[in-house]
Amino acid sequence: MSGLSDILLQLAVGGVPLGVAYLAFRSATDANKKTQQTALMQAERQAELERSKVDAEAFLRAKTIYEDALSQMEKQMARVQSQSAQLTADLANEQSTSTAMRDQSRRLQAQIRALERTVIALRAQLVAAGLSPVPFSETTGPHSLGPREAR
Repeated sequence: MSGLSDILLQLAVGGVPLGVAYLAFRSATDANKKTQQTALMQAERQAELERSKVDAEAFLRAKTIYEDALSQMEKQMARVQSQSAQLTADLANEQSTSTAMRDQSRRLQAQIRALERTVIALRAQLVAAGLSPVPFSETTGPHSLGPREAR
């Protein structure tokens, strides 16, 4: 039996390294899987980080474009408001001038009517005095003169 127990002992001694080798192989395989999973997760995080960088850059570009457009619109709005204020001032000035001219025209028309009444009264006085008044003519009549010829 000693031969059989030696063989069994040798098999047991030879099987232990095989078992240890199997366990080492199994541990290495598990570690390799975990390393691959970790590398994959790290690659996914890196890709997400790159996407967020791209998104941040796109956001900054869009923000810059928006702010520039907003600035230009604000400048244009200021110009329009300035022009509006100038037009309002011009309109008020034109209305004031128009009112002044209308008032002056009314005063001149009133003066013309008063002068016409004076002329009529003076003619009546001349006729009453027995004198013959000068007939109405283009140069002395109550009507406006036609276009004058250039001299």
